[in-house]
Amino acid sequence: PIPPFIGQSIGNSFLEKVLNFPNSVFSDVSDAINNAMGSQSDGMKSSNPSVSRYLALQCENAELPGRTLETADARIYGPSFKVPYRMQYTDTNLTFICTNDFYERKLFERWMEAMIPSDTNNVRYPKSQVSRYLTDIRIIQYDDIVRQIFAIDLIDAFPIGIASQALSWSDDAFHKLSIQFAYQKYRPIYEGKYDIGQTLSSLGGAAATRLLSF
Repeated sequence: PIPPFIGQSIGNSFLEKVLNFPNSVFSDVSDAINNAMGSQSDGMKSSNPSVSRYLALQCENAELPGRTLETADARIYGPSFKVPYRMQYTDTNLTFICTNDFYERKLFERWMEAMIPSDTNNVRYPKSQVSRYLTDIRIIQYDDIVRQIFAIDLIDAFPIGIASQALSWSDDAFHKLSIQFAYQKYRPIYEGKYDIGQTLSSLGGAAATRLLSF
């Protein structure tokens, strides 16, 4: 989900809206079904749903992040042993396929600019109502029948790195944008469920695509 402070200045082109209109309609149906079933939390709603939807579709690579326990050596009597004292979460990376408008790069550039403006270098408070730039990101692992078997919610995530993008005449592939995210913690979701909204959206979207091609 795009934070409100960032979503105000991000849009998508008219051409992209037209090309993605069938998917947008069925995604709206999917959201309505999921909301009616109570499967979408308020924390996962975006201030700019269309951009969030495009980003989700264009995310080519993701990863389920890991975590470790930091330990200290302790000794009461006899051999020493380790005692955990803090949880440490690893950063995660998401890779997006860029469109012809390059709005993905513009979005994350503005996102990072909202955290520390380059003209003043003043760090903005992340949870202020005026400059809130944190978001929750959900990474889902499905099985082959669209059942959610595991998911992770990244709590209070924000981008901390934009990877460089090479420009070369010899490369005719799509531009790809790799973003590194930090977050406060993650929450695992163990219970499996069927994403009915996503399933109906996929089926309806395919049917609509065939109808429009015909």
